Amino acid sequence: MEDKTESNTEIEQKETGNYLGLNFIRAPKSNHDAMKQIGQPFMEWFKKEGVKPEIYYLGGTSTTDQNEFVPRGLENITKKLSVAEDEELWVLLQFYRDQAHANQVYSKMMLDESIGQLVKKFDGLITQGSNLIMGGFRRVGL
Repeated sequence: MEDKTESNTEIEQKETGNYLGLNFIRAPKSNHDAMKQIGQPFMEWFKKEGVKPEIYYLGGTSTTDQNEFVPRGLENITKKLSVAEDEELWVLLQFYRDQAHANQVYSKMMLDESIGQLVKKFDGLITQGSNLIMGGFRRVGL
């Protein structure tokens, strides 16, 4: 008799794990606490929409902050994204059921006035003149 129960990983992937929205954000280190504070309502909003959000920030901005022994051919991400010594690099991960779910959530976000107000505050916290870097990724399924 074959066991047809799904593992927790399989269930989670169906619910929020087949499409990843990835956003890189540069912000002055002096705005660290404010970035954390404004992140909370964004996280709550995403969760209500069935998204699993996670926010991280890079532990340091120089190669030696990350790892003294960087193998040849590898480059610190802060160089590629032009992160200054007085800045932090934040990354927002958003796990969606699939790309259609991501598109649906983004569409809803554009119409939500409360998110618009948060975005205005957020824009004042990030490094002025910087762009958010984003991308959408499909699960490989290994």
